[in-house]
Amino acid sequence: SSGINAEYGDGVKGMAEPIMILILAWGLGVAMNDIHTSQYIALALGDSMKVEYFPAIVCLIGYAMSYASGSALGTQGIIFPLVIPVIVHLTDDEEVYLKTIAAACSSSVFGNLCSPIADTTIAGVLFTGCPMLDHLKVMSTFCIPIGVLSLLLGDLMVGLNLYPFWASYLVALLIIVLVFTLFGRSPRRDSLARKLLALVRGSGMARFLSSSSFESSTEEEKTRLIQDNL
Repeated sequence: SSGINAEYGDGVKGMAEPIMILILAWGLGVAMNDIHTSQYIALALGDSMKVEYFPAIVCLIGYAMSYASGSALGTQGIIFPLVIPVIVHLTDDEEVYLKTIAAACSSSVFGNLCSPIADTTIAGVLFTGCPMLDHLKVMSTFCIPIGVLSLLLGDLMVGLNLYPFWASYLVALLIIVLVFTLFGRSPRRDSLARKLLALVRGSGMARFLSSSSFESSTEEEKTRLIQDNL
């Protein structure tokens, strides 16, 4: 029975955080509704901002809040009661509603992956024994470029109706494949970009070594010139 009680206690501890987040989110939503926060923001914005930019703005807010809180669920609990009523007051376009909600959902995951106070970050460091800085460096290397691509090619371009949402997947996929082809490398071989750079440097060094100024230099001058050009 002691084992059952221990497991039960662990389960209660695991569910306590999301339950408290939901309760606080509901309370925040009620408070914002009572003081008419969405109406105030909509009136403050007025016609100064096009609703097409709203998904991209929501995405940026979600990035910042999720990184600061380290919780995707906590970010959604804060951002949904604030953002959804505002966009409802700004426009009647249901397509903008969907884009805004999608931006809020997707951006809230950003900090959950690369925030130093995220539960996944802490658990990953504890279970693997990896240093915190190394873990954050690896995760940020993947999360930040993908986040920028999602913001620019997804929320911004799709929000401006420059192309349909499915086209953003294709464009982002092509860019990712191109970046990994040029700059990605395995531990046993250099990337294509490094090989091209080495080839350019090699041809430049060959031309330099065959120049008349190098041939007429002394041995000490040749050594110094080679070191300067490496």
